[in-house]
Amino acid sequence: MTRQRCLFAIAVPLLLAGCRTAVPDVPPSIRIDPDAPLGAAPVAMYGSSTLQRALENVTGRARIELAPGRYVLRPTAYTDPTCGNCENADTPAQATLGLRLSGERIELVGASPDSVIIETNAGYGILIEDCRGCVLRGITVTGGTRDPDGNATSAAVVVRRSTARLEQCRLRDNIGDSATVAGVVVGIAGIAGREEADVTVERCRIERNSWDGIALYRGARAEIRDNVIDGVDNASGARMTGGRGVGIGLTWDARAEIEGNLVRRYWKGIGVFVNARATVRHNIVEDILTWGIAYWGSGDGRPFAVIEENVIYETGACGAMIDRSANGDEAPGVFRRNVIVRTGQNERYDSGEPYCTQRPIARANVPAGFEIAGNLLLENRQPGGARREPELTRDAFMERLPSVIESLRDRSSLSESTFLRNFNR
Repeated sequence: MTRQRCLFAIAVPLLLAGCRTAVPDVPPSIRIDPDAPLGAAPVAMYGSSTLQRALENVTGRARIELAPGRYVLRPTAYTDPTCGNCENADTPAQATLGLRLSGERIELVGASPDSVIIETNAGYGILIEDCRGCVLRGITVTGGTRDPDGNATSAAVVVRRSTARLEQCRLRDNIGDSATVAGVVVGIAGIAGREEADVTVERCRIERNSWDGIALYRGARAEIRDNVIDGVDNASGARMTGGRGVGIGLTWDARAEIEGNLVRRYWKGIGVFVNARATVRHNIVEDILTWGIAYWGSGDGRPFAVIEENVIYETGACGAMIDRSANGDEAPGVFRRNVIVRTGQNERYDSGEPYCTQRPIARANVPAGFEIAGNLLLENRQPGGARREPELTRDAFMERLPSVIESLRDRSSLSESTFLRNFNR
């Protein structure tokens, strides 16, 4: 077909389909100005933020472009009709809400997380609820408040009954009032995936929050790739700072693909609990107070996990814990070709309580058919009388290491890893 005929076909509908040019389906843009410039003194909000006012009547197909600066939200009361992590999911919770995105294809976009900062002042900082194809990109979400109700899943971003994507965002310094956090124990998470959430989290930094980096509960699904999830403070004891909780935790029947993340300076690393299902591959978990990776059935639960080619480096308790007593019809998973170095370093956990036996791979209850093979172990502390895991000499370890960590070296999310700095030769 000649160029002239194609141009004619483009101009005249219903002619040859091969000449049609697709028109990008771009949502209309709305540009919002900040409440205060970067570096300004704290703003006392007596009315709604410019961002809150702009979103009051938006229910879908809108690209909200945020100009550089600080957006300060005024929290409102919110009743969560269900509980994310209760035995009875129908338990309501009293909370506070910063911003809600509902509808279809709403994009909240900033030029970069360094220049666009949203201070939520709320327990549910940004709630993405009943929202299809919604996006957060290039923003920082900070300044969350811990809700006093312990059943509330306070988080910088909460997703429910939605498909959502978080890309190149920073969720940081959501600590909350220390007295409130001490009273309920649970702090503020980075992301909470709730009922029917389908979330992609990619190339984000989740830093110095007072609870889990990413927590997935009933009915939640996620792809978690190439993020830095850093507690920063590595809180211990009663300190109400960053690094409390689990870096990435799946419970009930949550599902996730977890790949290429750096998880560090947390109480616990990556956990697959109860009936959750996960692929955990090519992550580095390091500088963890207790265990690095846990596969735990909580009695009669039947989790499934493929855990392979991860690095677990420098933990206080065991490197990994395998504990599922219930069997089922399908193979329960694998733990293979992982690198485990310098685990079990804290004598405080030598009794095995309350976490796990001080072994690089704590085999509390290994279900029938669960494969443990090809893991590389070096310099792990193994006190007590339980069976010791065989380790490699340092020369043998260094000889075999490159074949396992080849896929880790080029990921920008892992470039800050202490393990790679010490062993990538």
